Amino acid sequence: MNPELISAVVGAAIVAWGAFAALRAHRSETRLGALSGMATAAMFVLLIRLVAPFGGWADWFVWVWLAGMIAIVVAVVRVALVWPDRPWRAEDEKARRNEATGLGFSALLAVLIAGALVVPGLFL
Repeated sequence: MNPELISAVVGAAIVAWGAFAALRAHRSETRLGALSGMATAAMFVLLIRLVAPFGGWADWFVWVWLAGMIAIVVAVVRVALVWPDRPWRAEDEKARRNEATGLGFSALLAVLIAGALVVPGLFL
C-alpha cells in the first residue's frame, strides 16, 4: 500500500466520524455539549481538508468529504432547532465533568489524527 492511499482511507474514516459526531450533537442535553459535538465535527472535517490529498473532482475522497460537509450542514440546522430549549451547563457535577472530558478527548484525537495524516505524507 502506498502512503497516499493510507492517508486517503484514514481521512475518509475521520470525515465519516466527524459527520457522525455532528449528526449526534442535537441529542446533547446542554448547549455546551452541542457546541462540543459541532466543534469536534468541524475540526475533523476541516483538518482533513487541509492535510489530506484531494485529487480533483474525479477522485473518490473529495466526494466523501463533500458528503461529510452536507451532513454537518444538516446537523447545524438540527442543533439550531433545539438550541433555545437547552441550558448552557448541566446541573449535575458528574455531567459537567463528562462535558469537559469529552472536549479534552476531542482535542487529543485531533492531535493524534493530525500526526497520523502527516507521517505518511513525510514519505511522499
